[in-house]
This record gives sequence, C-alpha cells and structure tokens, in this order.
Amino acid sequence: MSSAALYLVRGLALFAALVSAGLFATPPGRAQEVSIKILVNDDPISDYDIAQRERFLALTTKEQPSPELKKKSTDMLIDEHLQIQEGRKLGVTPDEEDVTKIVDDMASKNGLDVAGLTTALGKAGVNVKTLKDRIRAQLVWQSVVRQKFAREVQIGDVDVDQALADSGEDEAQSSVQVQQVRLELPSGADQRVLAAKLAAAEAMRARFTGCANVPDMAKGVEGATVKTLLEQQATNLAQPARLLVQNAKVGQMTPPTVSRSAVELYAVCGNRAVSSDGSVRETTQRKLMNEEMMIRAERLLRDLRQDAFVEYR
Repeated sequence: MSSAALYLVRGLALFAALVSAGLFATPPGRAQEVSIKILVNDDPISDYDIAQRERFLALTTKEQPSPELKKKSTDMLIDEHLQIQEGRKLGVTPDEEDVTKIVDDMASKNGLDVAGLTTALGKAGVNVKTLKDRIRAQLVWQSVVRQKFAREVQIGDVDVDQALADSGEDEAQSSVQVQQVRLELPSGADQRVLAAKLAAAEAMRARFTGCANVPDMAKGVEGATVKTLLEQQATNLAQPARLLVQNAKVGQMTPPTVSRSAVELYAVCGNRAVSSDGSVRETTQRKLMNEEMMIRAERLLRDLRQDAFVEYR
C-alpha cells in the first residue's frame, strides 16, 4: 500500500473503531427526496450529501449535529469537489485499488470484513460511499499536490542543517562510555527517603577519583548498583541526565539526578564523535518537504476557492 494510503488508514482508524463498537448508532430514517443544494462549477452537492457528511463528521470528531457542524460538512464537500476537479484537469483519478485496500484495512483492524464495516456504517446512518468519497478526494489531492509542486520544492543541505541546529539535533552525535550508578528508591518513597538517597549519592560523588574506582565506591551503599554503558549514545539518555553527560568531561561524574525509581549518577569514561547512519538527516529532510508541500497545497486550495463559481440554492 502506498504511503498516502497508510496515512489515510491512520487518520480514519478512530472512525472505524467507533463504528465497530456500535457508538452513535441511530435508527434508519425514512427515505427523503434528494435535492440539489449547491453547485460547485456545475458539480452538484445534494442535501443528502451534506447530511451524510455531517453524520460522518459526528462519528470522527464526536461532535453533536449542529449548524456549525453542518457548515463544516458543507465546506469540506465544496473543497473536495474543487480538489477532484483540479485532478481532472491534470488527468489524475483516484486509484480504486488503493481505496479498496484502505477500506479493507480499516475493517480488518476492527475485526470486520468490508461487508461488516458497511453494515456498521449503515446502522450509524452513514452510507459506505461517503467514506469512500472522502478517501478518493484525499488520494486525488495528494497526487495533485505532488504533480504540481514536487519539482518546485527543493530542500537543500543548508535548510536541513538549520533545522537540525534549531532542534538541537545533529547527524554527528556524541557516543559516550559511561558507568551508571543507581541507588534504587523503594516504592512510594517519601521526601525523607529521597533526601537520604540524594545525600548518599553526593557522598559517593565526593569519593569519586576516576572510572576505575566506581565499583569500589558503590560497595557498602545500600541499594547501589553499577552498570557499564558502552557506546551508549548521549541522545538515548533521559533528561536531565543526557544534558549533564553531554556537558561533562571525560573523568568527571555528574551530579545526582532523580528518575522514577532511582537516584542516578554517571561517570563519563570516554567520549568521541561518531557519524550517524543518516536517518536523522533524512527524517528531517522529509519533514521539511512535507511541511512545504502542505503550505503549497493550502495556497492552491485557497486560490481554487477564490476562482470557483459556487451557487447555493
């Protein structure tokens, strides 16, 4: 399945869970005459379409039917018609195989087959076509945005470097060798016990002369254990220990920090720069690309709204 399809599955999983759980179930209403309420560049939107989308949004957002939700549903349908129309201009049509796979995956994640999901939707008053139309519009729009802007959006090394610097990450990471000293805290430890453990940790730190004496230093201290962390990346340590280790020099011991279950000290025994596998940089580049594409997509949709002929009846 494409990445776009997987994204849609994640985005609609809550909806499927709500339906399969039987929530928001409503008795079927009487058949009503369908009338056209809106024309979007001559493409019709009926009162049935609007009612269906409102029920769909009530399921996915847990909102109650209201004039505001009806307007939100109407605006969403108008946008989707504009997106589909733009797709037609570019020769983009929804991949029905992807639509089927997404619906099938949604059903299977909730212990249903497609027929079961369709039945559950029907009990909630939603035609499965409403779900499929929503998926089709999103797939088409993603293809339109990629086709229009993929070549225009260029994320250079300078952009990635700046983003990494702003986030405090770097593809060159610090690999440290440390010895971790833990003084276990009993369950439900009060402030008196915590203060005693911190005092014991400070006393141990005062006796620290180098990594070689850490095991001896911990002997006789109740609840103290020593663990050697070889080639442990500093970024994998929890804060504030990570920052303390990163700023400590080789041969120093950090001040004690408190985790959920222990008071901890870290003796820094080695530190060298290592190159990452590039995954951080690649992830950052993809994130920047997606953010820029989303900005372009919103601008395009805004322009389509401004140029569209929308007639309300």
